[in-house]
Amino acid sequence: MKDSLFAECVERGIVMDHHESDLYIPVTIETTALCAQFGHVPTKFVNRVVGGLWFDVPFAFTPWWDARVSK
Repeated sequence: MKDSLFAECVERGIVMDHHESDLYIPVTIETTALCAQFGHVPTKFVNRVVGGLWFDVPFAFTPWWDARVSK
C-alpha cells in the first residue's frame, strides 16, 4: 500500500482530476474504501464534463503540496 490516497490511486490506475490541492476521483466501491482507509471524508458531486458521481477529496492532491514544499 502507498502512503497517500493520491499515490494509491496512481498505482491502481484510477481516473483522477484535481483543482489546486483538491483531488477528484469517481465514486466506486474501491474509491470509497480507499477514502475510508486513508481517513478522508470527501463530498460527492456530479461531474458534468465526463459524467458520473465523483468524490471531491480536499487537500489530497499531493503533487500540489510537493510543489510548494520544494520552493
